[in-house]
Amino acid sequence: MKIVHVITALPADGAEMMLYRLIRASRGEGVEHVVISLTSEDTLAARIRKAGAEVRILGMSKSLPEPRKLVQLVRWIEELEPDVVQTWLYHGDLMGGLAVTAVRAWRKKRLPLAWGIHHTDLRSSGSSRMTRWVTRACALLSNHVPDAIICCGEAARRAHVEGGYCAKKMIAVPNGFELDVFKPAPASHMALRENHGFAADAPVVGIMGRYHAVKDYPNFIAAVRRVLQALPQCRFVMAGNGLDDDNRELVELIRSEGVAHACRLLGPLKHPEALLAGLDVFCLSSRSEGLPTVIGEAMACETPCVATDVGDTAWLIGETGTVVPPRNADALAQALVDMLMLPRTRRAALGVAARERIDRFFSIEASWRRYEDIYLRISERRGSVDEASAPVAQVSAKERHIGSGQ
Repeated sequence: MKIVHVITALPADGAEMMLYRLIRASRGEGVEHVVISLTSEDTLAARIRKAGAEVRILGMSKSLPEPRKLVQLVRWIEELEPDVVQTWLYHGDLMGGLAVTAVRAWRKKRLPLAWGIHHTDLRSSGSSRMTRWVTRACALLSNHVPDAIICCGEAARRAHVEGGYCAKKMIAVPNGFELDVFKPAPASHMALRENHGFAADAPVVGIMGRYHAVKDYPNFIAAVRRVLQALPQCRFVMAGNGLDDDNRELVELIRSEGVAHACRLLGPLKHPEALLAGLDVFCLSSRSEGLPTVIGEAMACETPCVATDVGDTAWLIGETGTVVPPRNADALAQALVDMLMLPRTRRAALGVAARERIDRFFSIEASWRRYEDIYLRISERRGSVDEASAPVAQVSAKERHIGSGQ
């Protein structure tokens, strides 16, 4: 099977990392992958090539439509003659959908297409006007262009059906995680503290992600100030694109809250698993998510999580951590304090349970099998597309608030 992937760009973010993991999971199974980045190469392209896939960069502008680039995309897809085209994220879905439609018309034959959705809130104030326009266009085209629409979780599926996407084509396939990469590493605990000048016994909370409004870092920094009032010895690390000392807006926010002495800005990391395995608690402060990849990675490292209740986060965490309402720094801080105040053995048990949950329900091997089955169904038109989507477990009230062990 030959699969051409069309994606907006290749930073090491959630959806892009899912693509990378799927490529790795399918190695040795007679599957050929070609990845087309619409805009730029970014940090993940080299890793995808190392995993055995071809990568092409279209070089499209991020702000202005370029018809000649769309023509080039059509030519590439026609030249590559894939069995299936998989697109990723809204811009990839729209541009890839238009290109596949053109190839279908030119060839006078079917070319199976699956869209990929990795967001939940279509109306997020953190999205640009262009992105909101693209999502509306995709909703209008969803009845006719894609053969399947793969969502990263049930919350994303529901939100997009409510937003006008074709319900019968929507399939919830959770992100999968590599347990051979993200795993416990006891030595990371002390190394993290030594590398950043923290006391050996200092509790350390981490957050990781790109610098974007939906991640709500002001919420996190406000919670940090409150945590330090209760646990002044606590320390915090922030990693990801834009989370560095060159980000004057973030640096000023940290300074204005009076927490600069307790925070370290690390920027993007080549090996995030080392950081995740060294934390006492991982935090997610977002006001919108799909199924957050970094939460699954932290859980695989046996690091308990405190997160905002957005997208499918509560379902992912289950009974192994705590979720709180978004945009509520008081609740986030209290949950962090409660988790850090647990006996070390109790917190360690939550970490073990977290990894077991990822292994049981969210392995990358299981995700690849679901993707592969969808590709076969839309290629052969065998069975209905929604047969590929197993029921998604509902989140109980008990699963939403666990930090105190109640």
